[in-house]
Parts: sequence; structure tokens; C-alpha cells
Amino acid sequence: MTQAPGGWSRPVALTVAAAFFLEQTDATILATALPAIAHDFGMRPGDVGVALTAYLVTVAALIPVSGWLSDRYGGRRVFLTAVAGFVGASVLCGLSSSLAMLVTGRVIQGVAGAMMVPVGRYIVLSGTAKTDLVRAVAYLTWPALAAPVVAPFVGGVVTQYAGWPWIFFVNVPLGAVLLAVAWRVIPATTPTGRSGLDVPTLLLVVTGVVGLVVGLDLVTDPRRTWAATGLLTVAAAGLGWAVRRARRAPTPMLDLRAFARPTFRASGTGGVAYRTAVASVPFLLPLLLQDGFGWTPVEAGLMVMWVFVGNFAIKPVTTPLLRALGFRPLIAASSAGLAATMVACALITPGTPAWVTAGIFLLSGVFRSVGFTGYNTLQFADVPAEQMNGASTLSSTVTQLANGLGVALAAVCVRAVDATAGYRFALLVMAAVAVLSMAALLRLPPGAAEHVRRPVPTPTARQKVS
Repeated sequence: MTQAPGGWSRPVALTVAAAFFLEQTDATILATALPAIAHDFGMRPGDVGVALTAYLVTVAALIPVSGWLSDRYGGRRVFLTAVAGFVGASVLCGLSSSLAMLVTGRVIQGVAGAMMVPVGRYIVLSGTAKTDLVRAVAYLTWPALAAPVVAPFVGGVVTQYAGWPWIFFVNVPLGAVLLAVAWRVIPATTPTGRSGLDVPTLLLVVTGVVGLVVGLDLVTDPRRTWAATGLLTVAAAGLGWAVRRARRAPTPMLDLRAFARPTFRASGTGGVAYRTAVASVPFLLPLLLQDGFGWTPVEAGLMVMWVFVGNFAIKPVTTPLLRALGFRPLIAASSAGLAATMVACALITPGTPAWVTAGIFLLSGVFRSVGFTGYNTLQFADVPAEQMNGASTLSSTVTQLANGLGVALAAVCVRAVDATAGYRFALLVMAAVAVLSMAALLRLPPGAAEHVRRPVPTPTARQKVS
């Protein structure tokens, strides 16, 4: 296997990044196909939305199990099994002739996705020296930036010209190639033989996540106020009890030790708010352009692609910016910039020149990319190697919850205000969330993670002799 400088494998990082892209694209691509699916099933589009919710809830609830599986059976075996399961579930979804069959396939996809994300990240980071952490994280960041932006446009095109089942069938050849490459480049790992899955904690986490997602979905329905209140109460109790068990258990399913480190804690609090705001953008912008301004799906998808352009245009300089400015200034500027562009999005109208709208979307993508890279690097800066598996699992769980919360909170805001004003209101609320994300970051000391930003160079052979 070709090793990149510093002992980490670039082919492995690219393979895991490809798996992330496949999984995260599939998580969001279904949204534009819901009307077509509902038509084929003889249902309303809102009734088919459970196919989206089933996937997100399954991924968020089962991510904590991935760390236990990786320790017990080895990261390579779990990752390959997850990819194969994801492809098989995609076939089931594409062949679905009823909503129940589709939801079943989405749940299986969610189980596989919950294994791919944290296990793949752990495989990459466990073999990465601290001096190479910035570069390694950069490889793993781009799928999270690109997939939610590209998916709505691709989903609209595929649904219109090939039919909605091909949203899932296209995963088969892509997954087969990914599986073949992963089989070749992913290194073998030795299982630790960890046993004793903490089933009570798992049930508490599942209960908490399901209650949180479903409760938020019901909170704006006056007829279901009591149900929403009850579910959110159960969610808070379940997640709180799970945290309490994790602190006391000798081998917890959720390893919370990483939160004792200020850099991880800042990313796990302020970073959650930042990711919540970011996750709402791919959900709100297509709806604003289509439902609010009357654009076609293709027109809206092409305009939203400017966010994607901004993500990648700034990517080559994110690492130099991080090394030059440091974590606190760069992430704070990204949060402020993200909030400003969301306010600007709330102010655009159907008469706004296209180049102005494209420029705003482009800047939004730039700030998203820089902030993601900063937070994703900061959170692992001080985590020791022996805690990296647990930290990766914990990070993936928190990130997935933030993604779900971003969409759920945005949807609540949209439903709270009618018509186009609902999208504007939601954008303003999420801009405020982006600003609030800076509170935890500013509590970090100015020199936090300095050893990652400016690693000490390894002495050359001549320097050692002298």
C-alpha cells in the first residue's frame, strides 16, 4: 500500500471519503423524489416523508454501536460489511412497491450507514500522526460539504429522466467499485475482543434520538402538542440517563472521556450549533427558490450548485489559512460569515439579479468549508490514540444529531410562518444559531491546538548528527 508522508495512507483516506460521499448523498437525495414516489404509491408526499425520517433516525441511533463492532470484529471487516449492506439495501429500496417496503429498505440502509461513517473515520485517523491530522481531516471533510448540495439537483434530474428507483439503483455499480477498492486498500486490523454490549444504554440512546426527531416533527401541529411534549420529555430523560450510565460504566458504549479535553468539548458544543445551521442551508435554499420564487427544480439546483463551487474553490487554501490564522480566529470568522450570508439569503427576492444570488451562495459555501475543516480538525487535536475510536464514534453521533436537528428546526420555523416568509424566518433563525456557535469557541485559550496548527518539524539526519 502506498503510504503518504507521515505514515498515513492517502488511498485509504480517499476510499473512506468516497464511502462518506455515497452515504451522505443517499441521505438527502430522496427529498426531490418524494412527489414521484407518492404518486406511484397513491399517497400524499407528506406521508412518504417517513422514508427520509427512518434513515436519519436509524443512523443517529445506531452510530454508537459501531465502536463496539469495530473493537470486537475489526474495523476493516465492519467497514466492508457496511458497504455491502448499503448496496443490498439500495436494491431493496429501488424494487419497493409499497411504502412499508421502502421504509424497510431505508432502515437497513441506515444500519449500514451508521457503520460506515465512524468506522471509516477511525480507520483513517488511527494511523495518522498529529502532524498530518489537518491533511487527513481535509480528505474526510469534502463529502459532508458536497453531498447535501449536489443531491437535490442530481435527485431531480434522475427522477425526471430515469425514474425515482434509479436514485437507489445507481448505488449498485458505485458501491461495487467502492467495495473492490476498499477490499484492496483498507488495512487489516486486529480485533480487541471487546465484549459486553451495553444494551440498556443502547436502548436509551435509541429512545432519546427517536423521541427527539419525531417530537420536533410534531411540535408545530396544534393537534399533537401533547404528543410532541411527551416525546421531547422522554427524549431528554433517555439521553440524560444514557450520559449518566456512560460516565459510570467501566466500558461504556459511548466513551465521553474526549469531552474532558477543551478542544473536543468546544467542537462538541459550539460545533454542534454551527453544524445545525449549516445543515439547514441545503434544505431551505431549494425550497425558497422553488416554492417561494416559482423556479423549476433544475433552475434551483443549478443555482444551489454555487454553494458547492464555494466549498471546493476555497478547499486548497483552508489548510494554509488554518496554519496562518489559528483555530479561534478562523472558525469565528467562518461562523460570522455564515450568519451574514444566511441573512443575505433571507433578503433576496425573485427580482434579485442572478449574479448577486450566485455570489451570496458562493460565499456561503466558502464559509461552510472553512468552518467544517476547522472544527473537524480541532476536535481531534488533543485526543490520544487510545481514545480515538471512542472519540470518532461520539463525534459521528453528535454530528448526525446536529444534521437532523438542522433540518428539523428549519422545518419547524418554516411551518410556523406561512408562505415565502416562512423560509426567510427560518434563515434568520439559523443565522442566529450560527452566531451563538461562537460562544464555546471563544472560551478556548488563544493557543489551543497550537501543536496541530504549527507542528514541530522532524529533525533531519544531518541535524541529528550535529
